[in-house]
Amino acid sequence: MGAFLLAGWAGIACADEDRAFQFNGFVNAGLARSSFDEARYRYIPTADTEIGTDLTPRVDTQAGLQLRYSFSDTVNATAQVLLRDPPTEGSPLKLAWAYAGIQLTPRTEVKLGRYMMPFFLFTDTRHVRYAQPWVRPPAEVYALIGNTEYFDGAYLRHLTPVGRWSLATEAFIGANRVENARSALSGTYYGMAFSLYDSNWTFRVMAQNGTTHLQSPRLDGVLALLQRRAPDVAADYAFSELKNTGYMSAGLRYEAEDWIVLAEIADTRVGDTKFLVSDTGAYFTVGRRIGDWMPFAGFAERRSHNPGADPRITDPVANAVVSKVLAAQDYSQRTVTLGLRWDVVLNLALKLQLDRVQPSAGGKGAFSAPLPAGHDHSDVFSVAAHYIF
Repeated sequence: MGAFLLAGWAGIACADEDRAFQFNGFVNAGLARSSFDEARYRYIPTADTEIGTDLTPRVDTQAGLQLRYSFSDTVNATAQVLLRDPPTEGSPLKLAWAYAGIQLTPRTEVKLGRYMMPFFLFTDTRHVRYAQPWVRPPAEVYALIGNTEYFDGAYLRHLTPVGRWSLATEAFIGANRVENARSALSGTYYGMAFSLYDSNWTFRVMAQNGTTHLQSPRLDGVLALLQRRAPDVAADYAFSELKNTGYMSAGLRYEAEDWIVLAEIADTRVGDTKFLVSDTGAYFTVGRRIGDWMPFAGFAERRSHNPGADPRITDPVANAVVSKVLAAQDYSQRTVTLGLRWDVVLNLALKLQLDRVQPSAGGKGAFSAPLPAGHDHSDVFSVAAHYIF
Protein backbone atom coordinates (compact mmCIF):
# COMPACT_ATOMS: atom_id res chain seq x y z
CA MET A 1 0.00 0.00 0.00
CA GLY A 2 2.72 2.44 0.91
CA ALA A 3 4.26 1.98 -2.55
CA PHE A 4 1.74 4.36 -4.07
CA LEU A 5 0.56 6.57 -1.19
CA LEU A 6 3.73 8.62 -1.08
CA ALA A 7 4.55 10.76 1.92
CA GLY A 8 6.13 13.32 -0.41
CA TRP A 9 6.80 13.46 -4.10
CA ALA A 10 10.45 14.25 -3.51
CA GLY A 11 10.81 10.71 -2.21
CA ILE A 12 10.65 9.31 -5.75
CA ALA A 13 13.60 11.27 -7.11
CA CYS A 14 15.47 9.45 -9.84
CA ALA A 15 18.88 10.76 -8.94
CA ASP A 16 21.08 9.32 -6.23
CA GLU A 17 20.86 11.02 -2.86
CA ASP A 18 24.49 12.13 -2.96
CA ARG A 19 24.10 14.01 -6.24
CA ALA A 20 23.51 17.75 -6.25
CA PHE A 21 20.91 17.63 -9.04
CA GLN A 22 17.73 15.55 -8.85
CA PHE A 23 14.66 15.30 -10.99
CA ASN A 24 11.42 13.35 -11.00
CA GLY A 25 8.13 13.58 -12.79
CA PHE A 26 4.75 12.16 -13.53
CA VAL A 27 2.37 11.57 -16.42
CA ASN A 28 -1.40 11.30 -16.06
CA ALA A 29 -3.21 10.03 -19.17
CA GLY A 30 -6.96 9.83 -18.80
CA LEU A 31 -10.25 9.75 -20.69
CA ALA A 32 -13.67 10.58 -19.30
CA ARG A 33 -17.28 10.91 -20.43
CA SER A 34 -20.57 11.82 -18.78
CA SER A 35 -24.23 11.11 -19.49
CA PHE A 36 -25.24 14.36 -21.19
CA ASP A 37 -24.00 16.95 -23.66
CA GLU A 38 -26.62 19.53 -22.69
CA ALA A 39 -25.38 19.35 -19.07
CA ARG A 40 -21.63 18.74 -19.19
CA TYR A 41 -19.72 17.87 -16.03
CA ARG A 42 -17.14 20.35 -14.75
CA TYR A 43 -14.61 19.04 -12.25
CA ILE A 44 -13.89 22.67 -11.31
CA PRO A 45 -17.24 24.49 -11.67
CA THR A 46 -15.60 27.81 -12.60
CA ALA A 47 -13.32 26.24 -15.23
CA ASP A 48 -13.86 25.94 -18.97
CA THR A 49 -12.94 22.25 -19.27
CA GLU A 50 -16.05 20.06 -19.47
CA ILE A 51 -16.92 16.38 -19.83
CA GLY A 52 -19.77 15.45 -22.19
CA THR A 53 -20.86 12.24 -23.92
CA ASP A 54 -17.72 12.04 -26.07
CA LEU A 55 -14.57 10.73 -24.44
CA THR A 56 -12.27 13.63 -23.61
CA PRO A 57 -8.69 13.74 -22.25
CA ARG A 58 -8.88 17.41 -21.21
CA VAL A 59 -9.58 17.04 -17.49
CA ASP A 60 -7.40 14.06 -16.57
CA THR A 61 -4.34 14.32 -18.83
CA GLN A 62 -1.33 16.24 -17.58
CA ALA A 63 2.38 15.89 -16.91
CA GLY A 64 4.81 17.41 -14.47
CA LEU A 65 8.53 17.67 -13.88
CA GLN A 66 10.21 18.56 -10.60
CA LEU A 67 13.82 19.75 -10.55
CA ARG A 68 15.89 20.13 -7.41
CA TYR A 69 19.45 21.36 -6.98
CA SER A 70 21.17 20.97 -3.60
CA PHE A 71 23.79 23.60 -2.91
CA SER A 72 24.59 21.90 0.39
CA ASP A 73 22.99 19.58 2.92
CA THR A 74 20.84 22.46 4.14
CA VAL A 75 20.09 24.65 1.08
CA ASN A 76 18.35 23.70 -2.16
CA ALA A 77 16.42 25.21 -5.06
CA THR A 78 13.28 23.40 -6.24
CA ALA A 79 10.99 23.99 -9.22
CA GLN A 80 7.94 22.16 -10.55
CA VAL A 81 6.50 22.70 -14.03
CA LEU A 82 3.04 21.44 -15.05
CA LEU A 83 1.96 20.73 -18.62
CA ARG A 84 -1.77 20.33 -19.18
CA ASP A 85 -4.84 21.61 -20.96
CA PRO A 86 -5.45 24.71 -18.82
CA PRO A 87 -8.77 24.85 -16.93
CA THR A 88 -9.23 28.38 -18.32
CA GLU A 89 -7.59 30.36 -21.11
CA GLY A 90 -3.83 30.62 -20.90
CA SER A 91 -0.60 28.75 -21.43
CA PRO A 92 -0.56 24.96 -21.00
CA LEU A 93 2.71 25.38 -19.07
CA LYS A 94 2.50 26.43 -15.43
CA LEU A 95 5.38 27.08 -13.04
CA ALA A 96 3.75 25.70 -9.90
CA TRP A 97 6.79 25.65 -7.59
CA ALA A 98 9.92 27.81 -7.55
CA TYR A 99 11.39 28.14 -4.10
CA ALA A 100 14.58 28.11 -2.09
CA GLY A 101 14.52 25.44 0.61
CA ILE A 102 16.48 25.92 3.81
CA GLN A 103 16.89 23.23 6.47
CA LEU A 104 17.34 25.40 9.56
CA THR A 105 17.60 22.39 11.90
CA PRO A 106 17.07 18.65 11.39
CA ARG A 107 13.40 19.24 12.29
CA THR A 108 12.75 22.70 10.83
CA GLU A 109 12.59 23.69 7.17
CA VAL A 110 11.71 26.92 5.37
CA LYS A 111 10.59 27.57 1.80
CA LEU A 112 10.95 31.02 0.24
CA GLY A 113 9.33 31.64 -3.13
CA ARG A 114 6.51 29.92 -5.00
CA TYR A 115 4.83 26.96 -3.30
CA MET A 116 1.36 25.60 -2.54
CA MET A 117 -0.31 26.15 0.82
CA PRO A 118 -1.23 22.87 2.59
CA PHE A 119 -4.97 22.83 1.92
CA PHE A 120 -5.36 19.04 1.65
CA LEU A 121 -4.10 15.62 2.68
CA PHE A 122 -2.68 15.46 -0.86
CA THR A 123 -1.29 18.96 -1.36
CA ASP A 124 2.22 18.39 -2.75
CA THR A 125 0.91 15.36 -4.67
CA ARG A 126 -2.40 16.90 -5.74
CA HIS A 127 -1.51 16.49 -9.42
CA VAL A 128 0.49 13.28 -8.94
CA ARG A 129 -2.48 10.98 -9.34
CA TYR A 130 -0.31 7.87 -8.94
CA ALA A 131 -0.02 8.85 -5.26
CA GLN A 132 -3.81 8.66 -4.80
CA PRO A 133 -6.38 5.90 -5.14
CA TRP A 134 -8.69 7.90 -7.45
CA VAL A 135 -8.58 8.93 -11.09
CA ARG A 136 -9.04 12.47 -9.71
CA PRO A 137 -9.51 13.54 -6.07
CA PRO A 138 -13.10 14.33 -4.97
CA ALA A 139 -14.20 17.63 -6.49
CA GLU A 140 -16.46 18.38 -3.55
CA VAL A 141 -13.33 19.23 -1.54
CA TYR A 142 -10.44 19.61 -3.97
CA ALA A 143 -12.31 21.98 -6.30
CA LEU A 144 -13.20 24.38 -3.48
CA ILE A 145 -10.03 26.38 -4.20
CA GLY A 146 -10.91 26.70 -7.89
CA ASN A 147 -7.97 27.21 -10.23
CA THR A 148 -5.47 28.09 -7.48
CA GLU A 149 -2.08 26.52 -8.22
CA TYR A 150 0.44 28.38 -6.05
CA PHE A 151 1.27 31.24 -3.69
CA ASP A 152 4.34 33.46 -3.64
CA GLY A 153 5.64 33.88 -0.11
CA ALA A 154 7.15 31.94 2.78
CA TYR A 155 6.47 28.59 4.45
CA LEU A 156 7.83 27.03 7.65
CA ARG A 157 7.47 23.44 8.86
CA HIS A 158 8.64 22.09 12.22
CA LEU A 159 8.52 18.47 13.46
CA THR A 160 8.00 17.62 17.13
CA PRO A 161 8.18 14.03 18.47
CA VAL A 162 5.15 13.10 20.61
CA GLY A 163 5.79 9.58 21.84
CA ARG A 164 5.35 7.23 18.88
CA TRP A 165 3.73 10.09 16.96
CA SER A 166 5.15 13.08 15.11
CA LEU A 167 3.54 16.51 15.12
CA ALA A 168 4.13 18.69 12.06
CA THR A 169 3.43 22.39 12.59
CA GLU A 170 3.19 24.52 9.45
CA ALA A 171 2.98 28.31 9.17
CA PHE A 172 2.67 30.10 5.87
CA ILE A 173 2.03 33.43 4.17
CA GLY A 174 1.72 34.26 0.50
CA ALA A 175 0.04 36.17 -2.30
CA ASN A 176 -1.55 34.93 -5.51
CA ARG A 177 -3.73 35.91 -8.45
CA VAL A 178 -6.28 33.67 -10.18
CA GLU A 179 -8.07 34.63 -13.40
CA ASN A 180 -10.81 33.10 -15.50
CA ALA A 181 -13.02 34.34 -18.31
CA ARG A 182 -15.43 36.05 -15.91
CA SER A 183 -13.37 37.38 -13.01
CA ALA A 184 -9.96 37.84 -11.39
CA LEU A 185 -9.09 37.32 -7.74
CA SER A 186 -5.92 38.35 -5.95
CA GLY A 187 -4.88 38.69 -2.36
CA THR A 188 -2.48 38.00 0.47
CA TYR A 189 -3.18 35.12 2.85
CA TYR A 190 -1.69 33.52 5.93
CA GLY A 191 -2.43 30.49 8.06
CA MET A 192 -1.31 27.46 10.03
CA ALA A 193 -1.72 23.71 9.81
CA PHE A 194 -1.09 20.86 12.25
CA SER A 195 -0.61 17.19 11.35
CA LEU A 196 -0.26 14.37 13.88
CA TYR A 197 0.85 11.09 12.35
CA ASP A 198 2.47 7.72 12.89
CA SER A 199 3.12 4.80 10.55
CA ASN A 200 -0.62 4.18 9.98
CA TRP A 201 -2.62 7.24 10.98
CA THR A 202 -2.60 10.90 9.97
CA PHE A 203 -4.81 13.59 11.50
CA ARG A 204 -4.60 17.16 10.23
CA VAL A 205 -6.29 20.55 10.57
CA MET A 206 -5.64 23.73 8.62
CA ALA A 207 -6.88 27.33 8.63
CA GLN A 208 -6.17 30.16 6.20
CA ASN A 209 -7.26 33.80 6.32
CA GLY A 210 -6.66 36.94 4.30
CA THR A 211 -8.00 39.74 2.13
CA THR A 212 -9.19 39.12 -1.43
CA HIS A 213 -9.48 41.69 -4.22
CA LEU A 214 -12.14 40.70 -6.76
CA GLN A 215 -12.58 42.10 -10.26
CA SER A 216 -15.77 41.09 -12.06
CA PRO A 217 -17.39 43.13 -14.87
CA ARG A 218 -20.58 41.14 -14.42
CA LEU A 219 -20.85 41.92 -10.71
CA ASP A 220 -19.93 45.55 -11.42
CA GLY A 221 -23.10 45.81 -13.47
CA VAL A 222 -25.25 44.19 -10.80
CA LEU A 223 -23.80 46.42 -8.08
CA ALA A 224 -24.56 49.48 -10.21
CA LEU A 225 -28.14 48.25 -10.56
CA LEU A 226 -28.42 47.90 -6.78
CA GLN A 227 -27.02 51.37 -6.24
CA ARG A 228 -29.81 52.74 -8.42
CA ARG A 229 -32.74 50.57 -7.33
CA ALA A 230 -31.83 49.52 -3.76
CA PRO A 231 -29.28 52.08 -2.50
CA ASP A 232 -29.95 51.31 1.18
CA VAL A 233 -28.48 47.78 0.87
CA ALA A 234 -25.95 48.26 -1.93
CA ALA A 235 -23.03 48.71 0.48
CA ASP A 236 -23.56 45.17 1.81
CA TYR A 237 -22.92 43.85 -1.72
CA ALA A 238 -19.66 45.70 -2.34
CA PHE A 239 -17.01 43.17 -3.36
CA SER A 240 -13.84 44.89 -4.61
CA GLU A 241 -12.02 44.26 -1.29
CA LEU A 242 -13.16 41.26 0.74
CA LYS A 243 -11.73 41.12 4.24
CA ASN A 244 -11.65 37.97 6.35
CA THR A 245 -11.86 35.53 3.47
CA GLY A 246 -10.58 32.10 4.35
CA TYR A 247 -10.49 28.34 4.18
CA MET A 248 -10.56 25.71 6.92
CA SER A 249 -10.15 21.95 6.64
CA ALA A 250 -9.66 18.79 8.64
CA GLY A 251 -8.70 15.33 7.45
CA LEU A 252 -7.67 11.85 8.43
CA ARG A 253 -5.90 9.01 6.70
CA TYR A 254 -5.49 5.41 7.79
CA GLU A 255 -3.14 3.25 5.79
CA ALA A 256 -2.25 -0.35 6.56
CA GLU A 257 -0.95 -3.19 4.43
CA ASP A 258 -4.37 -4.03 2.99
CA TRP A 259 -6.63 -1.08 3.81
CA ILE A 260 -6.78 2.63 3.16
CA VAL A 261 -9.31 5.08 4.61
CA LEU A 262 -9.40 8.76 3.64
CA ALA A 263 -11.70 11.54 4.81
CA GLU A 264 -11.62 15.33 4.61
CA ILE A 265 -14.00 18.19 5.34
CA ALA A 266 -13.45 21.79 4.28
CA ASP A 267 -15.22 25.12 4.53
CA THR A 268 -14.75 28.36 2.60
CA ARG A 269 -15.42 31.86 3.90
CA VAL A 270 -16.16 34.56 1.31
CA GLY A 271 -15.66 37.64 3.48
CA ASP A 272 -17.83 40.67 4.03
CA THR A 273 -20.08 40.68 0.95
CA LYS A 274 -23.52 39.28 0.25
CA PHE A 275 -22.70 38.77 -3.43
CA LEU A 276 -20.73 35.54 -2.92
CA VAL A 277 -21.69 32.12 -1.58
CA SER A 278 -19.60 30.09 0.88
CA ASP A 279 -19.27 26.31 0.58
CA THR A 280 -18.75 23.23 2.72
CA GLY A 281 -17.39 20.03 1.20
CA ALA A 282 -16.56 16.58 2.55
CA TYR A 283 -15.71 13.09 1.35
CA PHE A 284 -15.04 9.59 2.65
CA THR A 285 -13.16 6.90 0.70
CA VAL A 286 -12.25 3.34 1.65
CA GLY A 287 -10.14 0.91 -0.37
CA ARG A 288 -9.06 -2.72 0.05
CA ARG A 289 -5.76 -3.95 -1.33
CA ILE A 290 -5.92 -7.45 -2.89
CA GLY A 291 -2.57 -8.29 -4.39
CA ASP A 292 -1.91 -5.76 -7.16
CA TRP A 293 -5.57 -4.71 -7.23
CA MET A 294 -7.46 -2.24 -5.08
CA PRO A 295 -11.21 -1.71 -5.37
CA PHE A 296 -12.42 1.44 -3.62
CA ALA A 297 -15.66 3.23 -2.90
CA GLY A 298 -16.49 6.69 -1.69
CA PHE A 299 -19.11 9.31 -0.99
CA ALA A 300 -18.71 13.07 -1.28
CA GLU A 301 -20.97 16.07 -0.82
CA ARG A 302 -20.73 19.80 -1.42
CA ARG A 303 -23.18 22.31 0.03
CA SER A 304 -23.30 25.89 -1.18
CA HIS A 305 -24.77 28.16 1.47
CA ASN A 306 -27.00 30.33 -0.69
CA PRO A 307 -28.77 32.84 1.56
CA GLY A 308 -31.61 33.18 -0.94
CA ALA A 309 -33.58 36.33 -1.66
CA ASP A 310 -32.76 39.41 0.41
CA PRO A 311 -36.08 40.65 1.89
CA ARG A 312 -34.64 44.16 2.12
CA ILE A 313 -34.51 44.41 -1.69
CA THR A 314 -38.10 45.33 -2.51
CA ASP A 315 -37.45 46.36 -6.10
CA PRO A 316 -38.52 43.31 -8.19
CA VAL A 317 -35.90 43.80 -10.90
CA ALA A 318 -33.00 44.15 -8.47
CA ASN A 319 -34.27 41.23 -6.37
CA ALA A 320 -34.51 38.95 -9.40
CA VAL A 321 -31.02 39.84 -10.63
CA VAL A 322 -29.38 39.30 -7.23
CA SER A 323 -31.22 36.00 -6.75
CA LYS A 324 -29.96 34.84 -10.15
CA VAL A 325 -26.36 35.74 -9.28
CA LEU A 326 -26.56 33.77 -6.02
CA ALA A 327 -28.28 30.78 -7.66
CA ALA A 328 -25.51 30.58 -10.27
CA GLN A 329 -23.01 29.95 -7.44
CA ASP A 330 -24.98 27.03 -5.99
CA TYR A 331 -22.79 23.99 -6.68
CA SER A 332 -24.49 21.71 -4.15
CA GLN A 333 -24.26 18.04 -5.14
CA ARG A 334 -23.56 14.51 -3.97
CA THR A 335 -21.27 11.95 -5.59
CA VAL A 336 -21.08 8.19 -5.08
CA THR A 337 -17.84 6.69 -6.41
CA LEU A 338 -16.81 3.15 -7.30
CA GLY A 339 -13.35 2.47 -8.65
CA LEU A 340 -10.61 -0.06 -9.27
CA ARG A 341 -6.85 0.44 -9.24
CA TRP A 342 -4.33 -2.00 -10.73
CA ASP A 343 -0.65 -1.55 -9.94
CA VAL A 344 0.85 -2.97 -13.11
CA VAL A 345 4.44 -2.35 -12.03
CA LEU A 346 6.01 -0.35 -9.22
CA ASN A 347 5.63 3.03 -10.94
CA LEU A 348 2.57 2.49 -13.18
CA ALA A 349 -1.08 2.22 -12.15
CA LEU A 350 -4.21 1.78 -14.27
CA LYS A 351 -7.57 2.94 -12.91
CA LEU A 352 -11.28 2.75 -13.68
CA GLN A 353 -13.75 5.01 -11.90
CA LEU A 354 -17.50 5.60 -12.00
CA ASP A 355 -18.93 8.71 -10.33
CA ARG A 356 -22.69 9.09 -9.97
CA VAL A 357 -23.16 12.84 -9.49
CA GLN A 358 -26.50 14.13 -8.20
CA PRO A 359 -27.06 17.90 -8.03
CA SER A 360 -29.30 19.24 -5.30
CA ALA A 361 -32.98 19.60 -6.13
CA GLY A 362 -33.51 22.53 -8.46
CA GLY A 363 -29.78 23.18 -8.87
CA LYS A 364 -27.15 22.30 -11.44
CA GLY A 365 -24.25 21.32 -9.18
CA ALA A 366 -20.96 21.33 -11.05
CA PHE A 367 -22.64 20.92 -14.44
CA SER A 368 -22.75 23.49 -17.23
CA ALA A 369 -26.57 23.55 -17.03
CA PRO A 370 -29.35 21.82 -15.08
CA LEU A 371 -29.77 18.14 -15.95
CA PRO A 372 -32.40 17.30 -18.58
CA ALA A 373 -35.98 16.97 -17.35
CA GLY A 374 -36.67 13.63 -15.71
CA HIS A 375 -33.03 13.02 -14.70
CA ASP A 376 -31.60 13.55 -11.23
CA HIS A 377 -28.03 12.32 -11.79
CA SER A 378 -25.27 11.98 -14.35
CA ASP A 379 -22.72 9.17 -14.51
CA VAL A 380 -19.11 10.19 -15.13
CA PHE A 381 -16.98 7.27 -16.32
CA SER A 382 -13.19 7.61 -16.31
CA VAL A 383 -10.19 5.49 -17.24
CA ALA A 384 -6.60 6.54 -16.60
CA ALA A 385 -2.97 5.48 -16.55
CA HIS A 386 -0.74 7.14 -13.94
CA TYR A 387 3.03 6.90 -14.21
CA ILE A 388 5.87 8.31 -12.10
CA PHE A 389 9.58 8.48 -12.86
